[in-house]
Amino acid sequence: MNENNNSSPTTNPFTNYQLPLTIRLFLYVTRLMFKVVGKVTPKLAGNIALRLFMTPPNFPIPRRELTIRDSARLQSQEINGEKIAVRSWGEGPAVLLCHGWGGRGTQFFAFIEPLVAAGYRAVVFDAPAHGDSSGKSTNMLEVSRTISAIAQHQGPISAVIGHSFGCGTALLAISRLGLPSDKIILISCFTDTLLITEQFAEAFGINEPVIIAMRDKAKQRFANAFDTPWQWSQLSPVETIKQVDGDLLLIHDKQDTEVPYEHALKLMKEAPNAKLLTTERLGHKKILMNKTCIDACIEHIRHK
Repeated sequence: MNENNNSSPTTNPFTNYQLPLTIRLFLYVTRLMFKVVGKVTPKLAGNIALRLFMTPPNFPIPRRELTIRDSARLQSQEINGEKIAVRSWGEGPAVLLCHGWGGRGTQFFAFIEPLVAAGYRAVVFDAPAHGDSSGKSTNMLEVSRTISAIAQHQGPISAVIGHSFGCGTALLAISRLGLPSDKIILISCFTDTLLITEQFAEAFGINEPVIIAMRDKAKQRFANAFDTPWQWSQLSPVETIKQVDGDLLLIHDKQDTEVPYEHALKLMKEAPNAKLLTTERLGHKKILMNKTCIDACIEHIRHK
């Protein structure tokens, strides 16, 4: 059965920032390809789209993350055939931090020293096809299994912090794989996985038959990812957040142009007992370096 979502996105994270010339040329050529192939054979175009959809961008690590990266205890954990880079600092109860799409564990660099000073062991990882981990492509299902495996190896986990895509994968690990959810913090969390596929389709000029073929191919290829069958809509945070039975904190910025603030308000309707910390002028990424946000996270974790 095909799944569709009729909501209209107000921003598109694939195209709402200034792109370099090489990326703009890539987008132009790719749109032409999908326009031609999509008309001739939507199924083939759907296969190509899925491969592109699951390939994260590769950004160089900025200098500000190098010092904290070099001070970590580094482990290479083999999970589902991939070598996953896992870093940790400090001693005490473990706090697992889950990064966003195209990111890496050290994006949480500003969290590390405060967590350690508060008596926690900070644990980050590079998802498959990200950072220092192996792989060329990945998806929410694979990353959620990676999170579950890391939690089992590094546990017990006392708290989980996710950012953007990392929120979705952490929630999926909670709902499908039993990741502990006593203390959960979601920073810049999106609501709808189907919406992400629609934004992807818009960015690359992919028509509806092709994006439907892409979704169907993913369901076929990853049919056995979990113990029970899954639908695209069931991967969405607006659904998986309902499985969180512990203390939940959402942090979101009103000027986030990648995941608009309205996403947080929709999530709050599904998790009425959650707390919401609203910030201003931090956007989607600077929020990870804000002292007020970091202090709020630690206070939320420590609160009994």
